[in-house]
Amino acid sequence: MNRKAWIATAAAAALSASLMTGCAQDKNQTEASPSTQASPSGSAEGKSSKASDKPITLSIHMHYGNGGGGDQVFSDDWPIFKKAAELTNVSLKGTASKTLTNSAEAYNLMLASGNLSDIIHFGKKEDAFKLGGEGGLVALNELVDKYAPNIKKFWEQRPDVRKYLTSADGKIYYVSFVPDGAASTGWFIRQDWLDKLGLKTPTTADEYYTVLKAFRDNDPNGNGKKDEIPYFNRQSFGVYSLLNLWDAGTSYKIDQKTDTVVYDPLNPAYKTGMVNLAKWYAEGLIDKEIFTRKGDVRLVMLSDNLGGSTHDWFASTYGYNAKAKDKVPGMNLAPIAPVASVTGDNFWYDFRATVSPSGWGIASSNKSQVETIKYMDFWFSDEGRRLANYGIEGETYDMANGKPTFKKSLLDTGNVLLNLKKMGAQQEIGFHQDFGYEKQTMPEGVLASVNEYNEKYINKKAKVPELSYTTQEQERLKELEGQIETYRVETGQKWLLGAEQVEVGYDNFIKKLKALGIEEVLKIKNEAYARYKKG
Repeated sequence: MNRKAWIATAAAAALSASLMTGCAQDKNQTEASPSTQASPSGSAEGKSSKASDKPITLSIHMHYGNGGGGDQVFSDDWPIFKKAAELTNVSLKGTASKTLTNSAEAYNLMLASGNLSDIIHFGKKEDAFKLGGEGGLVALNELVDKYAPNIKKFWEQRPDVRKYLTSADGKIYYVSFVPDGAASTGWFIRQDWLDKLGLKTPTTADEYYTVLKAFRDNDPNGNGKKDEIPYFNRQSFGVYSLLNLWDAGTSYKIDQKTDTVVYDPLNPAYKTGMVNLAKWYAEGLIDKEIFTRKGDVRLVMLSDNLGGSTHDWFASTYGYNAKAKDKVPGMNLAPIAPVASVTGDNFWYDFRATVSPSGWGIASSNKSQVETIKYMDFWFSDEGRRLANYGIEGETYDMANGKPTFKKSLLDTGNVLLNLKKMGAQQEIGFHQDFGYEKQTMPEGVLASVNEYNEKYINKKAKVPELSYTTQEQERLKELEGQIETYRVETGQKWLLGAEQVEVGYDNFIKKLKALGIEEVLKIKNEAYARYKKG
């Protein structure tokens, strides 16, 4: 497709979509991805980091996570990218407006203008595949092979990343952000309440049930009222973390017996789990307002000395011990190992993706494509990776025993991740994250639990890998999965609130899922999974 024809097509499509809302937000949390795995990045570095013989400036469209309050829209003033310009001879100039708070709208407005930036950042893989398939992006396969030794070596050592980035036409259109790590969330319990009531840390589903009942009945907060909330969660969907106690879940996983993608709510264990969740809710073991609470739920539950147990992000949740200590002296919300299910399974399936849909590609109209891929390759070198993860040596970190070590001045200034983002570090460009940066921000007790989850309890075999779909498959999944998930959520809430008995409604629930297209969804996912396994 020639450029004029492509622009006309893209503009027409974008104008019809530019104001659409409700697109899935990028999965950007204020806590980033940990790992202790060794990195292959940088082993193919050359002697020079220069991507261009002479200084050049490239335009970049970068607006993701709906802007992140302005911190996720490219800024010409970010010190990290100014330093990268010194090292590579390539400067970037942002084109996205910080006044826009909808990343999909910002992206579609760029398309509608017919003037693509030299580098385009993506928050969704399907956008990159679509634009690449229409001729708007350069296929990177040959450019990487010839000019990007660090990226090439990284993809060789992480074939899962290359598979994820390969479109149905066999081409790779962008370089992705690669999170580092596995365990991100875990189980917490009030150790001070356990101590007061003379209870041991629960390790089985039955023991956990007994502990929650004790929290409800035995006044561990000591105020003479029966106001304790044994299990709470700041997200309404957090109640379904408890389904793991009955070997159930709410999404897709790999059945390790058949090596196929399955949908957990179709499993009879889901019915058993929902029956028990409804029972626990009726018995007052689960927060009665879990579907309606707003604001900082963790702060309310803990500073008011009401909450007993939760499942949430490791570092931030542990941090509420310090936030609540003035109101609740001696409070000890402690991370614990995953509670074993009724069948004795204590593997945990909730961990971070091994590759992210975020990343950046090169526009077909870019006149400096070789220099651009060399610039992208810089971020996979040792020097580039340190810059992207830790900031600027001597300013935000120093080297100690061969490892970047944050300065105390950075660690003592609040949220380290947010402060790094404001400098341009830890942005979801194409680079490989390093758990070492987050490790330095974690209290020792939390770090020990993260390591324990990583080493003992994460079941990676059950997680569906990051799959690639054709444009037609992606459109069909978008059409079907939204209505399926809405129905599952609505039905689950109805069951927990007691508006319908699970035993009465479950058969119709399965029939409705099939009517909404769950079998077609599984067919698409398994075809994509088969392609993934073939490589």
